[in-house]
Amino acid sequence: MNIRFLSPLIILVFVFLPFTVSAISVGDTVPSFKARTIDGSKSIAVDDYRGKVVLIDFWASWCPPCLKSLPKYNELRREIGTSDFEIVAVNVDENTEDAKKFLAKHPVSYPIAKDPKGVLPGVFGVKAMPTSYLVDKNGVVKYVHAAFKEGDIEKLRVEIEKLIAE
Repeated sequence: MNIRFLSPLIILVFVFLPFTVSAISVGDTVPSFKARTIDGSKSIAVDDYRGKVVLIDFWASWCPPCLKSLPKYNELRREIGTSDFEIVAVNVDENTEDAKKFLAKHPVSYPIAKDPKGVLPGVFGVKAMPTSYLVDKNGVVKYVHAAFKEGDIEKLRVEIEKLIAE
């Protein structure tokens, strides 16, 4: 094979490869996805929630901020209700049993999908745990938040209520 041909090709791959993968950000339409529930009993499809405001939350059992966020999100869902709002959590533990043990100690009432191969975090461009995407009724991402601190829930509540009112 001609080395002169390979050099420009290698350069093109390294120059343009970073631009082929992009994170989901505010203003993007949330990608359609379907994933099995944490117990494997059924599938969760994000498109089933069109017409509702949806918080898509990526979390893991090894993530200390997730220990705080999951119960807070559960309380938020209970307070706001599910007629216009839903939370869809995506667990990214490689071993789903770790997530099940975590949920046994810290149960939540919202749907939880499993993604042990980490496909969805790659699609969304998740860089930190937890990371949440707030999606409007039309499937457009309106807010992205990485990590979780105690005061974050009030800002999120305001954003959710604003989107519900639209």
